[in-house]
Amino acid sequence: MDIMDIKAFLKSTHYFSDVTDSELDTLIAASTVEDYSPGQKIISRGQPGRFLYILVKGKGEVIFTDASGDKLFTATLKSSDVFGEMSIMTGEPAVADVVAVAPSQCIAVARDSFSEVIVRNSAVLIKIASLISKRMTQKEQNEAIIAQYKASRKENPDPYDLNFTSALKPSKILVINCGSSSLKYSLFDTSDPVPMMEGLIEKIGTGGSYHKIKSLKSEVKREVEVPDFPKAFAEMEAALTDPSIGVIAAFDVIDAVGHRVVHGGDKFKNSAVITDDVIEGIRQCIPLAPLHNPYNLAGIEAMRELLPHKGAVAVFDTAFHQNMPENAYLYAISSNLGEKYHITENIRRYGFHGTNHNYVSLTAATYLKRSVRELRVISCHLGNGASICAIDHGISVDTSMGMTPMEGLVMGTRCGDIDPGALIYLLNSGLSVKDVDNLLNKESGLKGLTGLSNDMREILEAASAGDARAKTAVSLFCYRLKKYIAAYAAVLGGIDALIFTAGIGENSADIRGRVCHGLEHIGLVLSKEANEKARVKRGHIEEISALGQQIKILVVAADEERMIARETLHALNISKVREATATIDVKMNRQIPIYVAGHHVHLCEKDFAALFGEGKTLTKKHQLRQPQSFISEETVSLMGPLGTIENVRIVAPLKRETQVEISRTGEFKLGIDAPVRLSGDLEGAASVTIDGPAGSIKLNSCVICPQRHIHMSPQDALSYGLRDYDVLRVGVSGSKNVIFGDVFVRVNPSYTLELHLDTDEANYAGVTEDSTAHIVSIQSRAFI
Repeated sequence: MDIMDIKAFLKSTHYFSDVTDSELDTLIAASTVEDYSPGQKIISRGQPGRFLYILVKGKGEVIFTDASGDKLFTATLKSSDVFGEMSIMTGEPAVADVVAVAPSQCIAVARDSFSEVIVRNSAVLIKIASLISKRMTQKEQNEAIIAQYKASRKENPDPYDLNFTSALKPSKILVINCGSSSLKYSLFDTSDPVPMMEGLIEKIGTGGSYHKIKSLKSEVKREVEVPDFPKAFAEMEAALTDPSIGVIAAFDVIDAVGHRVVHGGDKFKNSAVITDDVIEGIRQCIPLAPLHNPYNLAGIEAMRELLPHKGAVAVFDTAFHQNMPENAYLYAISSNLGEKYHITENIRRYGFHGTNHNYVSLTAATYLKRSVRELRVISCHLGNGASICAIDHGISVDTSMGMTPMEGLVMGTRCGDIDPGALIYLLNSGLSVKDVDNLLNKESGLKGLTGLSNDMREILEAASAGDARAKTAVSLFCYRLKKYIAAYAAVLGGIDALIFTAGIGENSADIRGRVCHGLEHIGLVLSKEANEKARVKRGHIEEISALGQQIKILVVAADEERMIARETLHALNISKVREATATIDVKMNRQIPIYVAGHHVHLCEKDFAALFGEGKTLTKKHQLRQPQSFISEETVSLMGPLGTIENVRIVAPLKRETQVEISRTGEFKLGIDAPVRLSGDLEGAASVTIDGPAGSIKLNSCVICPQRHIHMSPQDALSYGLRDYDVLRVGVSGSKNVIFGDVFVRVNPSYTLELHLDTDEANYAGVTEDSTAHIVSIQSRAFI
């Protein structure tokens, strides 16, 4: 089909009859036309849903199957039918196979380009929203389809785009990691997750410089004279384009650049497209990372000169940890430091290695064929720098490194946890601040304990040969890690997977064995044979837990460079997923009502009968804005280990599973530790006893602190260019005009547009009856 034929066809269909010529041009520019023979799959079950399809001619069949592959039911597609529309709203993998049953032709439109048209065309919006609402309702009413959606995740080979399957076209992405005297780089082509070429230039400006290069053609190490960073970048460019070892003909064929930036403070919760404002934000974080951020900035400035017209993205080590709760990231020091001592930086835990902790958790979820949103993971990044991270349903809730990378585990040359009083003692003993800094960062850890080396391989050899100090160092390293693992298991309320990654974690079976020994009582049982045989390389994973164990122990190769390339791909809109959509500001000023949700209970039928008696029904006290939802006259008491909350209202309708939602204030009163979760996400939630007029029930995993969220209908979501599980920054008009981050979008045909805050958040923002909210920006986009 030529462009005129496509235009004429789309104009003739129900859903596109109201599209303007310019909007058609937008759609067609982001479309492909494909021919299919009978029996050929148009969509495979589990395939990432990133296109809207229109059947031009022929006939198709939508085939739903059960877990064993037996056909449940089918639906027929004819010319002009639309399918794949649910991906526009949810991004879920395909739940069914779509197969051509006659010679057929389809138009596939990229999801975001289609969303861009919908935002501007109300007639198309209404038609597509109606279709999505109908199919979402069908899904909710059909248990078999719900099961298919859950099962389809298991058939998606790359649900988190770790292999760049979302790339619109093969793109070359250069990843830069610029240190104080080194330049590390990797060049990726998104058609292959393995880098085309990697390089490391060491000892810049210090004499004895060398350049290690690994490419598809060769692997070399050569001595080079590199007196400064401009020369280092020139050396990198020359290597990449060298006909004998390089992989590209010219430097400007590179499409984008991703930069590792160590510290983003509390300014950056996500990767950021580099602008002058972002550069200034990184510069403001220099006091937090004086040994790293200046050199990260130097790399950014150098690449801006070399590739001035190519997009660039900053990927922050700290970003993954920015959703930690206050009780995890705060230090117990004076909150008046600014007033008393004129300290402007926030003294708090920021955490590091976030890019790799995020990567290995997604890799583990892919391997386990489970959504990362349902896993509790402990990630152990063990290298010369070492940290451990507790990841609850895809979110970092605690990590061992603090305001700087010095806190936490024993490391190669860093001390890890130490009594601050010891530092005061050292300073009072005559050491300067510079002396103490050098001691704790460069002369401590394994090197300080052994007086030998910071290399675990050498230390293990020395310990095996009888070196007492080496034995102590190994013992201390493993003890500290074991202590953190057990603590984080308690924080998470259980574990689904323990991950070892980075140099020591990937390569030392001895360390892994020593760490896991003695943790069998919390379900961590190692297979000695699998542990000793485990050999991982990038992109691969080894399971070393004993056969049949519920908690999986995994070895995952670190790959921060691949993750940086992925973040760059998404942020720069050269993938089928956009981190930010230009069309979001079309209706940005629309006011959104606010609902302040006090503590309340959703009951299932069984628990309602146990609490109120058989045959009883809920009595409406007052209607809520959400259809079919109301506050009931019936109340219960919540009883925790330290207190009771009485007269807690039941919210109708009755649910499939009992859920209690409380604020942090209520959590404190009960004496429980409830996770911050979206409604319905109850695995590992807190326990409580519920007392009603007819009886009491004690429930495990039922209490959450609700994550702030916005309810939207499909039409609302389409009008904003949003989809289910997107995360927003939302402004709230109140006495303080607060902007809340981490606001999740929840889409359902029965929802009315409304922002939900708990009472603590509403009080903080000074919310009144007249307060409203508005969307400020997209913080991050749902990928799956």
